[in-house]
Amino acid sequence: MGCRTFTMTRPTSLSRICLLLIASIALTGSAFAQSRHFTMSAVGDVMLDRAVGSAIARNGTNSILAKVRDHLRRSDVRFCNLECPLSSRGAHAPHDCVFRADPSTVRVLTDGGFNIVSVANNHTLNCGARSFLDTLDILDRFGIKYAGGRRDKVHSWWPAYVRAGGMVLGFMAYTDLSFDSGAWNKVSPDLSNLKREVALSRRQCDLLVVSFHWGEEYQSVPSERQRKVARAAIDAGAGLILGHHPHVLEGLAAYKGAPILYSMGNFVFDQQQGVKMQSSIFDLRYDESRGWDIVATPVTIHGPRFGPDYPPADTAREIAGRLRKLSAKVGTYPQLTKDNTLWLQVKTHTAVAAPAAAGSGR
Repeated sequence: MGCRTFTMTRPTSLSRICLLLIASIALTGSAFAQSRHFTMSAVGDVMLDRAVGSAIARNGTNSILAKVRDHLRRSDVRFCNLECPLSSRGAHAPHDCVFRADPSTVRVLTDGGFNIVSVANNHTLNCGARSFLDTLDILDRFGIKYAGGRRDKVHSWWPAYVRAGGMVLGFMAYTDLSFDSGAWNKVSPDLSNLKREVALSRRQCDLLVVSFHWGEEYQSVPSERQRKVARAAIDAGAGLILGHHPHVLEGLAAYKGAPILYSMGNFVFDQQQGVKMQSSIFDLRYDESRGWDIVATPVTIHGPRFGPDYPPADTAREIAGRLRKLSAKVGTYPQLTKDNTLWLQVKTHTAVAAPAAAGSGR
């Protein structure tokens, strides 16, 4: 009744309380409604040549991701590292790791719903610039965005933009390897280009994702260089780091509210059985008011199909347990769930800024 007897001239104490409650509920509801969020599935290396290419020729492009297709497609954004050019011309010596996949194999990516890929790796230019440009043409034709390369080499650092959950997400990709990779977008030894380009790109989006092809093959602990590069990117404005190249899993870490996935391992590949063929799908949910939830779901890769599948419970527990131990080595302690997945929460430090108009890029 106090609310009904409220007057503008002499409000009662009960009236004031009612007004405060109503205002508080309205503000809370408004903030909740305005808290934007999106989901992403991120995976590591996808190579569509050699024995994988033979499997595609035998069984069709829809065979490779058949076991995980529905899982991937539940997310707003699907990311992978494309570890080969897609072209019908140029050098081709797959058993010497000079990869070149048939352009039709792009349908493996579309079957999995991938809408953003990295083309910054040590195999992108295996067959020369013409084959690389063919790859960009194919990706454009099938509506798949890419980061880490452009037709004009000097603009290879330009971000690709993806819209999800009412947010503009920027994606950048670099190589940072101890050998000459031939890729067009590399981190300079002193990190100066990385810091400058990330800072510029961050102004054009709500959240910036930076992908690195880095580290040492088959090493499960990130190098000091990887850690330095990741932190420099985050200090410059990156909100998420996605890593690949080692072909095995490395730990999950966080720095200033930004997750770091040091290596997501293989996803579609034809290497020897063991830890090289044990990996995960990393499902990330971002809410700008609270941060990140990350779930790593173990997968294994087996011939003759060479696509990911869910392993038996004991193997899943082994993979998740190993990733948990690797994460502890870089300072984070994810929880092992009863479903044999790994869960990590990373709370955001600051709310994202409103985006400027998206500038250079795709």
